Amino acid sequence: MSGVRLLVTSALLGGAFSPTLAQAETGPDTPTDSATSPNITVTGVRSITRDKLAETIATAPQSIDVISHDLMEQQATSRLADALRNVPGITLNAGEGAARGDTVNLRGFSAFNDFFLDGIRDAAIYNRDSFNLDTIEVLEGPSAVVFGRGSTGGAINQVSKAPMLAPLWSGSVVGGTNSEIRGTADVNQPIGHDSAVRINVMGERSKVTDRDLVSNHRWGVAPSLGLGLSGADTLIVSYLHQEETDVPDVGIPFINGKPAQVPRNLDYGLASDRFRSVVNIGTGYYRHKFSSDLIFSDTLRYGDYTNFNRFNAPNFGYNDSPGAPTATTPLSTVRVGRDSPSSSDHRTNLTNQTDLTARFATGPLRHTLVFGTEFSREQDTSTRYVNPFGDPGETPATPLLNPDPYEVSPVEAARTRSVTTAYGSAAYLIDTIRIGDMIDVIGGIRYDRFAAHYRPSALIAGVSAGSLKPLDHVDHQWSPRASLVFKPSAHARIYASYGTSFDPSAEALSLSTRNVNLAPVTARSYEFGAKFDWLDGKLLTTAAIFRTQINNAQITDPDHPTQIQLAGNQRVDGAEVGLTGRITAKWEITAGYTFLNGKTLYSTTPGATGSQLANTARNSANLWTEYEFDHGIELGVGGNYLDKRYGDYAEQATLPAYVIVNAMAAWTVNEHLLLRANVNNVFNKLAWVNSYYTDAEENHVIPAPGRTALFTAVVKFR
Repeated sequence: MSGVRLLVTSALLGGAFSPTLAQAETGPDTPTDSATSPNITVTGVRSITRDKLAETIATAPQSIDVISHDLMEQQATSRLADALRNVPGITLNAGEGAARGDTVNLRGFSAFNDFFLDGIRDAAIYNRDSFNLDTIEVLEGPSAVVFGRGSTGGAINQVSKAPMLAPLWSGSVVGGTNSEIRGTADVNQPIGHDSAVRINVMGERSKVTDRDLVSNHRWGVAPSLGLGLSGADTLIVSYLHQEETDVPDVGIPFINGKPAQVPRNLDYGLASDRFRSVVNIGTGYYRHKFSSDLIFSDTLRYGDYTNFNRFNAPNFGYNDSPGAPTATTPLSTVRVGRDSPSSSDHRTNLTNQTDLTARFATGPLRHTLVFGTEFSREQDTSTRYVNPFGDPGETPATPLLNPDPYEVSPVEAARTRSVTTAYGSAAYLIDTIRIGDMIDVIGGIRYDRFAAHYRPSALIAGVSAGSLKPLDHVDHQWSPRASLVFKPSAHARIYASYGTSFDPSAEALSLSTRNVNLAPVTARSYEFGAKFDWLDGKLLTTAAIFRTQINNAQITDPDHPTQIQLAGNQRVDGAEVGLTGRITAKWEITAGYTFLNGKTLYSTTPGATGSQLANTARNSANLWTEYEFDHGIELGVGGNYLDKRYGDYAEQATLPAYVIVNAMAAWTVNEHLLLRANVNNVFNKLAWVNSYYTDAEENHVIPAPGRTALFTAVVKFR
């Protein structure tokens, strides 16, 4: 293993409103004026996992990247997926047919089901907006002891804005060259001496530069009520509603293993394509402080998610097709079919988490002991529609160089419906032991039981009876974790950590006859790193090397091609390094670099053994730096670098490396008004950011938006 990289903490571009990194050493009960929710504190000070872990972001023996709301505002970022580009080591994926909701690779492994909201699993298909987010935390490496199933590459936790005891009235309006009009409002009002109400709202209409048909329409509202914020008993009740109706981006096809050499504005979907999602999430959080050494907390969450996805994606396997074009096929002769595996889903998640934290001493040893339980019920009702692709009545194929987005596609009747219900229960114990002032030992163990029940039904005649068999599966899994931290000084920490993860067959609430009898895929990870703070805690540097390995990945059984076996072997050796904070009182910086050597060590997929993991770049880097001049002027510049990567495990489809540069200028007119201009993709770079590749016929790749200017006005009263 070799390489280096950073823990990107969040207090970057907040100016006077951001704490110094030295404040990360404050205790879990330190009062704050930014967000007095007991488990959501000042940006960058403590992780949302504070009810489970005793460490701060800066002291945790794990790579943790934090993206603050201030940083997202400075970069004019309104999407979770865009904000995650501040974390090197993350690559974006595209779903079958289109980029259906947020889906990423983290440290070389898929993190599709590893999104969390305030520490509770947020498993659903939708595009997450940042209007109600205070920070985004990326915990890298297996974290099953904290989060349960999944998290092979890590976990992505969204931290919501919470009621606070200081009044705030804030609003923003954004206009852009991408026809964007976006408005947000954030109002917080104290009620008495220890309670408050807060509401965030958002509305947006926008297009995507150089993607002719793609458009976004969304709105959201998020009220919350906090009672007893400064007392022993605290109750926070919150609700999130978000809707979107988009014309999805189905991208451009690969030809001969490379993105087709066509203008990036061409769209191979139809103007009638739609992706619609409706999200409703209600949460209740209660915390009782018996004393500073004994704290009880409980979170109850119900989420209801619906989505409808009707699309027509490029595919060369249409009816009477001559097959995928080759390097010698004239582009003027190539026709592209429209594949339409459309679907709709209704998902509900009911989760309860309980934690009891106790601090005590046994002789010279000081303990922070967390005991917790988690119970959940997840249910997904999925409807699949008849796909006319490949039949005589399919949507007509269209010329590659002159696609017609106004073809009329056939009516798609519902074909099958399935209901998958999963019950999860878990108990965990985590002990942080401080031995003097220089040594911390952290040990944890978690037990999970995950039971899934799959019930399919046919909605039209002709569906194979064999595909409608009810299936049931239960997994029992233990997940350990251990860390050792050495603190040679108050400003230095050196650590070694071991962690595990597991992915059940029904991880994404999907079972089939091929995987119903398989045990979970398991991973283990080793990480060695160091964190140093400088300039009285204003600047933080981090570095880590790590290895994550799976020895029982799901692969096709070579003797029985219709079955799957647990015999695959994948490994990622990597390193990270980074820098974040203030170099001077007026100069701030966020920078990070990640090296990933991801390999498939064994697979039955032809050409995969010895190849680089799909959608995993060996080198990636990010930079954002900003300087505050006199008279309220601020200038910022930065960008992202992503190395060459492959769209598949056999290295048949290549996505070239790219650098995208972004810039910002802002003027604080007075204490209430700020004006900002952002230019994203300054040099109008043609960059390929999302990809999906099954074979030479079924694939697509989605380009980054072209040069886009955004103009923002922010009004704020405190």
